[in-house]
Amino acid sequence: MLVEILGGVSALLLIVLIIVIAYYSRKVSQLNKKITEVQLNSQQQAQQMFNNWVKQYSQQLQQQLEQSIKQQYEAKLEMWKQQNEQMIRKDAIARSVNTLLGRIGEEFAPLLLADKYQVNPKDFRHLGSPVDYIAFKGLSDDNVDPEVIFIEVKSGKSSSLTERERKVRDAIRNGKVRYEVVSLNDLIGEVQKKINEEINKLS
Repeated sequence: MLVEILGGVSALLLIVLIIVIAYYSRKVSQLNKKITEVQLNSQQQAQQMFNNWVKQYSQQLQQQLEQSIKQQYEAKLEMWKQQNEQMIRKDAIARSVNTLLGRIGEEFAPLLLADKYQVNPKDFRHLGSPVDYIAFKGLSDDNVDPEVIFIEVKSGKSSSLTERERKVRDAIRNGKVRYEVVSLNDLIGEVQKKINEEINKLS
């Protein structure tokens, strides 16, 4: 009888023990799950904080680098300006003077050329293209034998002619120059005649 009672108590204790173990196993499982969630959340928060820190630090570092590079190049540019300022000014002045002299030379060329070719300045006529000037030497002085001079003025260092200027020079040298008198009335009459012929073709 005692054995049966002990056997029943043992069975009951065993059942209670199994229930307790099952209960605590479940609690441990829930606890482990919560620990895992907390760890995961902590890792995510840590990663987010790290990413934010990297982004902020990268922006600060980039700004510092850009500022440093800008300051270095501005300092180098300023140094270069100081070293070359005098040369730049001289070059600018020289260019301005040369341009100004070239313009003055072209405007006052008749006065400068008058003495060289013994031509009255009143006898110069400016064309500009394909030749700069035509001088009628002796015309203002009522010379019985006037001379016509074609003059090309070069203001730069090079005195070489363009292709068109060479053609004009060669035509003059080869005597391909003539003098024509044209009646404007005759020209208008020829145009009227051509217009009348075209009108007659239409009728």
